[in-house]
Amino acid sequence: MQNTKTVAAAWRYAVTGCTLVLMGVMLTAPSATAAPPSAAECRKLNPAGRDSGGDTNFSIAVRDRKMGVVTAMIACGADVNLKTQEGWTPLHTAAYFGPAAMIDLLVSKGAQVNARGDYDGWTPLHMAASADEDAAVVQALLKAGADRTLKSQSGKTAREMASKAEIQAVLK
Repeated sequence: MQNTKTVAAAWRYAVTGCTLVLMGVMLTAPSATAAPPSAAECRKLNPAGRDSGGDTNFSIAVRDRKMGVVTAMIACGADVNLKTQEGWTPLHTAAYFGPAAMIDLLVSKGAQVNARGDYDGWTPLHMAASADEDAAVVQALLKAGADRTLKSQSGKTAREMASKAEIQAVLK
């Protein structure tokens, strides 16, 4: 039987090729030869499930940078474009929190690189620029086809939202 402490601890568990206990399910971080999760494992992972704030389990795994969990959820059929209650896609979340490898994974599975969020029409590139954290994330989005000329509803491009010189330079 799952409880909130077990679930919270599982989400914080670092997935680096080791075995993850998530909601009472033994799940091995995927490798090239790993079998896809079983139907029972997928039901327990519940990628589309939401917390009280409207964040999906999938977006939480993306936010927490859990590549193995995200990969398993995708294998379970997670919608890589499912928006949170606040209107953010998993790619918006990855753009804000990183890493660049998460961007690459989501885009390779069909994430819409220029998806508009509900807040001011921000794209994932706007999110990455506003985070001012990692130029590699911005570069990954651009490599995936993000349009640097798109403006938010308030008329700002991603470059205009960035305050870090390194990110502004990447967005020129």
